[in-house]
Amino acid sequence: MLSTAETIRDLEVFEGRRLLRDFYHERRVKNAFEMRTLLECWKLCRRGTEVHFNDGRRVQLETNLGVRHGTRVFLEEIVSRQHYNLIQGLVYLGAMLLLLGVALYLLGFSVWIPMAGFLLEALLLLMLAMVTAYTPPDDLTTGGGALGLSDNLLTSINGSIHEMTNAVSDLFRLISQTDIRQDVLLTRLTDNIGKMNAENARRFGERVDQTNMLLREINENARTQLHAMLEQQEQTLENTRRLLTMLEKSEGESS
Repeated sequence: MLSTAETIRDLEVFEGRRLLRDFYHERRVKNAFEMRTLLECWKLCRRGTEVHFNDGRRVQLETNLGVRHGTRVFLEEIVSRQHYNLIQGLVYLGAMLLLLGVALYLLGFSVWIPMAGFLLEALLLLMLAMVTAYTPPDDLTTGGGALGLSDNLLTSINGSIHEMTNAVSDLFRLISQTDIRQDVLLTRLTDNIGKMNAENARRFGERVDQTNMLLREINENARTQLHAMLEQQEQTLENTRRLLTMLEKSEGESS
């Protein structure tokens, strides 16, 4: 086991950043959970004064960076370098969930589902923007390979942003087309309902006219029959009076 000691001004210089990366790789192998490794690295960046490695190496830090500068170095060296692909994958996953939420909304589910998808995607894009903003500058890298890696990272970021912009544009275009289709269907439905109402009103009017005509015919027939019955009764009464008169005359002559 080696037992060496060295001194570094702080973690922001080139040697300190390399020390931080070595510390991350050692703790990543040791710890079972990645979150614990990240918390240890963040704690070292904020207020670390001494670093111990498993091989016996011991490094003294003259000053600690504090919360502000330590968090910046942590984002630049650990999150941006080691977890950029993971964050980018989460952004794609958020976009997939957003499209799924919009599809469910178009199928008739609650509007809160795509709204939750929009919120999740906005948070993931914000996280991607923070990681991108804290990408280490070129003067902290060594050699042409590192510079090429930075260029590739920038190209990947631009490609991701372009793809996300196209996905959001396609999503809004789909929503706009759906709204237009709904408006057309609603207009057609309104026209059909108006035509059906007009046809029903016309048929109802025809039936009312037919009913009125039938009622008039029934009324005329009733009047005709009543008039005939009255005439028949009058004729019967007239005949009865004549018969009575003839009987009275016959009785007078006989007496």
